[in-house]
Amino acid sequence: MAASMEDVRVLASPARTTHHTWALTFFCRPELYLQPSSIEQLQTIVRAAHQFKKTVTVTGAGHSPSDITMTKDWLINLDDFDNVLSFSRHESGLFTDVRVEAGIRIYQLNAVLASRGLALQNLGSISDQSVAGIISTGTHGSSAYHGLISQQIVDITLLLASGDLLTVSPTVQPDLFRAAILSLGKLGIITHVTVRAIPSFTVHSFQEIVDFDKLLEDWDTVWTSKEYVRVWWFPYSRKCILWRAQKSGKSLSAPRESFYGTWLGRKLYELLLWFATRIYKRAMPAVERFVFRRQYGWQSTYGQGGSEAVQNSVEALNMDCLFRQFVNEWALPLKHGVEVLKQVDQAVTKAAESGAYYVHAPIEVRCSNCSYPNEETTPFEIIEKSGGIGALPGNTLRPLLDYSPVVPYAYTEPISNENLTLYLNATMYRPFGHDPPIGQWYREFEDIMVAYSGKPHWAKNFIGKSPEKTTDVPSKDGEMIGLANVFDSWYGEDGTKYKAIRLKLDPEGIFLGGKEWAVRNGVI
Repeated sequence: MAASMEDVRVLASPARTTHHTWALTFFCRPELYLQPSSIEQLQTIVRAAHQFKKTVTVTGAGHSPSDITMTKDWLINLDDFDNVLSFSRHESGLFTDVRVEAGIRIYQLNAVLASRGLALQNLGSISDQSVAGIISTGTHGSSAYHGLISQQIVDITLLLASGDLLTVSPTVQPDLFRAAILSLGKLGIITHVTVRAIPSFTVHSFQEIVDFDKLLEDWDTVWTSKEYVRVWWFPYSRKCILWRAQKSGKSLSAPRESFYGTWLGRKLYELLLWFATRIYKRAMPAVERFVFRRQYGWQSTYGQGGSEAVQNSVEALNMDCLFRQFVNEWALPLKHGVEVLKQVDQAVTKAAESGAYYVHAPIEVRCSNCSYPNEETTPFEIIEKSGGIGALPGNTLRPLLDYSPVVPYAYTEPISNENLTLYLNATMYRPFGHDPPIGQWYREFEDIMVAYSGKPHWAKNFIGKSPEKTTDVPSKDGEMIGLANVFDSWYGEDGTKYKAIRLKLDPEGIFLGGKEWAVRNGVI
């Protein structure tokens, strides 16, 4: 059925004429900013886009700091498509499958689940994204016993370019499901998702100060020592914060007070970053050491228990991102972590000695178990073989565009570093909206990552890789080159399969708003 332009314009938000990332790193002026609240309205938009030869892009919170959602055509925001539709509790009592509209934000879903005594098993650093958003970009947490957040997805419903709805799962068109659980928003509109939740839980955490060299010395045992583990590395201080935690039934107890959790501390930190970014760059190491002392203290507490807290799962697993920022995160085999961190440390130290560049802290160090069991392994066997502390997954399929390295099957033996993916995140803050220089630092950082089989997080501020050194230097500081020249060799058969599925589902390119990003990165 044909749709008129007026049918579409009535869904447009008159107050939203521009779109930008949360980090204010990219801006665009879409022709229409659309906020539908029903399947029928979404279908009207897609059919009209076909009729009027427009492209459609979907955005949520805009937390992906790259230009992946930038478009001049039609931009859809699903904030009004956010209902929880059903709960289906498994007879074992171990999990409940929850059907939701895909525009619901994670913090909204967390609240609904909590009211039912439920929780998500694993979360990323924030809960502002939509459910569709965390699926589309490969969001992860930090745990040797959990994989990507999309591991908790049971099935996905897509609105296709034809205007039809299609539900896929590990047993219904599994290859399309593998494409959809890291879709980059280029296959269709994710409209509905079934998420696997478990009974709510508290998290008992221990936060310790550990010297950088000591962390590397104990690297082989740190990551499997608790269910959730993450590290914040402060390179100029030569210290790290090691946060380890386990599911718990203990009563809540507050974490230690935070220096930059207060308004004054936060503004002072941002002011110091601004000073070291805009006025006197050589001050950055001193700024880092000052803030580290104020926030954490200075003496090592490693092996002494550190500071403890018991929090609900959301508060424990989420973190404060502080300020608007550039984010360059890569995944690589965790077994290479010691060599990689040593090389990054040498690069940062050498640059500071010469004044070439200065980095911001912390450099975030996390891990996930992105290995996948064989097809015969059931979710119940997975939770049993992990000692009862790991994931009860909604699926065990590897996304076609998973940027984590391919590793052996897990859960057939005790989990070790051989099974795990390391994520290194080089954040550079934008204090009071001012850009720090990032190009040389990110280039050196990425060269180290590539040397150890690393791949970038799809939605972040990576520069990319070109085989010709002459084109490896962008014209603008930190500008993306992209992955087009290496996509086929890096993603192989899975990448080819993704592109074939994308072309079959959307032959006219209706979902290629922001086509420049897709071309630059080789996904079409």
